[in-house]
Amino acid sequence: MKKLLIILAIIVVATALPFSRMLVEVATAQSQHIEEIVKEGDVIFQTSESRQSPLIQIGTCSKITHCGIIVMRNGEPYVLETLKTLVLTPLDKFIARGKDGKYWLKRSDKENIKIEYGKYLGKSYDLAFSFDNDIYYCSELVYDIYLNQLGIKLCEPKKVGDYLILGTDQLSIIEKEMTRRGITKEQYAVAPVDIFKSDYLKSVE
Repeated sequence: MKKLLIILAIIVVATALPFSRMLVEVATAQSQHIEEIVKEGDVIFQTSESRQSPLIQIGTCSKITHCGIIVMRNGEPYVLETLKTLVLTPLDKFIARGKDGKYWLKRSDKENIKIEYGKYLGKSYDLAFSFDNDIYYCSELVYDIYLNQLGIKLCEPKKVGDYLILGTDQLSIIEKEMTRRGITKEQYAVAPVDIFKSDYLKSVE
């Protein structure tokens, strides 16, 4: 009986090892070849390492806290995103800056997308998360481009207060940060997870 158990254990290990390697290889291959997969207009998501990221995770019940939109420049992929200002970041640097280098990539069915990004570059980050003030935060930027350039409304904006989880230990911290930035519970916003869940975007494998 003991010998049988040992043999079974060897079989399990021998079977599991190739499968484990396959998972690693698939994950690595995706990271290595993402430049060949992405198309202009794709939306890329990550868990950022910013100071506000934990508050966004709590407030929106999601680990997705940052997003940007892929644009091609001179044949190379960049991410149009909001940092302190709106910038074009090389795709590999965007991925490396996210938590554990993980990302999610989504795409619309619209063909031959060309993003007019020049007018956004250099604009300030919108700390107040306000609509229609010609400055942007990350998910608002993606929402605005899809709506005004591609004619696609990715999601319905929600009141900021609808995101907050009453009773969380962090609620007072979130509310204090909102007050500091001039954000009210009645104003409307779109979160990265709202863009991620849009019916108009499909996951890119």
